[in-house]
Formats: sequence, structure tokens, C-alpha cells
Amino acid sequence: MKIVDSTFLIGLLKNDPETVKKARELDEEGGAATTVINVFETIYGVYRAMSDVPRRLESFERLIANFDILDLDLEAAKKAAQIAGNLGKAGYSIDPFDSLIAGITLTCGAEALVTRNLSHFKRVSGLTLEEH
Repeated sequence: MKIVDSTFLIGLLKNDPETVKKARELDEEGGAATTVINVFETIYGVYRAMSDVPRRLESFERLIANFDILDLDLEAAKKAAQIAGNLGKAGYSIDPFDSLIAGITLTCGAEALVTRNLSHFKRVSGLTLEEH
């Protein structure tokens, strides 16, 4: 199983050809999941930046129905704290949401995190990234 990041969900909402192509590939591989954190980030973006909020929320609801949504549990929260703490100690920062996404991805045993924001996650030890 692969986890798709907010950048992927946004790309699908915008009908980005590269993202749509990648979604088809993921479907052929057996599908993908996302995290509750990515759902939050995407809906936040709809409310903050996009016009026609009701229509876009409805589109997002239809889109997200195709994904398993992974919750933040205790193990994922502890892993996210470890990630953020270790990076901070080494002099690097990571967005708290990104550390939570990485924590969920690592603890659920996902093959990879599919994202356009490789730089946000590249320092997370053990996290396999796949660009879309």
C-alpha cells in the first residue's frame, strides 16, 4: 500500500494530468490510502484559497471516498514526535503536519509516500518517497 500526500489529492481535485496518470497507476497496483492529516490539509486549502467552496467540498467528498483514510493513533503520534525531535536535535525542522504524516506512513507499513514535496520529507529516516 502507498500513501498519497495532500499534493496528490489537490492535483486530483485540479484534474492535473500527471496526477491523474499516477492515480491510474496506483489503482492498477491495488489502490492507495491517505491520512486524516492530508484530509485536513486539503479541506483547509479548499476553505482558504479556492472559490466555490460548496462545489469543491462535494468534489473532495466524492474523491476521498476512493481512499482508505488512516488515522493518527498512539504509535503514529509517538513516531511523529521521534521524527520531529531527532530532526530538531540535528538542526533541521519539519512541519508538524509533515511529521504526523510521516509517522502514520511509517507505522502502518506503507511501501511509500507519494508526494510532490520531496524536500519536506527527505530527511525522515526509513521513509520511502515516490514523486508524482
